[in-house]
Amino acid sequence: MKTTIKTIAIAGLVAMSTLSFAGNKGEKSEKEVKVSPELDVRIVELNESSVAVTFAKLEGESVKVKIFDAYGVLMHTEKQSEGKAFLKRFDVSALPAGDYTYMVANEMYTVKKVITKD
Repeated sequence: MKTTIKTIAIAGLVAMSTLSFAGNKGEKSEKEVKVSPELDVRIVELNESSVAVTFAKLEGESVKVKIFDAYGVLMHTEKQSEGKAFLKRFDVSALPAGDYTYMVANEMYTVKKVITKD
């Protein structure tokens, strides 16, 4: 009789634990961050000495900005996680003439633009 009660109690605990884990499966963790499927990016040459990069993103979303020279060498990188918007002007006056690739990316979407500095 005692063995039967113990067996039923253990089976009940196993069933409740299984249901508890199954119930949490579809819920999102508080640390999960939404990702924009598409970024509204603008990369604009303002004049001979500066380039502006702007985009809107979701709060907490990580977006990386990278700049490469004509040989594919990474010249600048930064990660933006704070806020919902990014606006930065890059001073390119000291750079030699050539093609520079500006890349803005989140986990799902990448925008690239090549700007030629004369």
